[in-house]
Amino acid sequence: MDYQIEIRTIESVRVAFLHYKGIATEANQFFPSVFKSIQGKSNGASFFCYYVMNPKTKIGEMDLCVPTKETPIGNGIEVKEVPSVKAVCTTHTGPYETLSHAYEAISQYAAEHELQLQPPFREVYIKGPGMFLKGNPNKYITEIQFPIRED
Repeated sequence: MDYQIEIRTIESVRVAFLHYKGIATEANQFFPSVFKSIQGKSNGASFFCYYVMNPKTKIGEMDLCVPTKETPIGNGIEVKEVPSVKAVCTTHTGPYETLSHAYEAISQYAAEHELQLQPPFREVYIKGPGMFLKGNPNKYITEIQFPIRED
């Protein structure tokens, strides 16, 4: 896949979130509780905000975030303002299993342009599986946003 890479400012956003530590691919099981706590009233694309990720074990630490104006009820869901950042971004179309290609494209771009990437990075789920239907993984759209260290 040919990735279009761009640098842009990501606006700050208020989110309901659940902090998660464990196997990244199992985090989806906990996402519905965030939606449930805000009665499904989201005002933007949900995303995972990764602080630490071991590429070999797929074990990481992340926040499962849903933009909302609502105040969450129960389930240990909290609210925070995710700050604005300048980030290297690209959009991946296809199954989550091939997201690594987008990360490789960002790493290559950062190296070529002498940019320092820093966590937390985000996977923004623009189009993915629904709550009830899995949909076609080849049509999933995920934006990767990797903050740049500005000295």
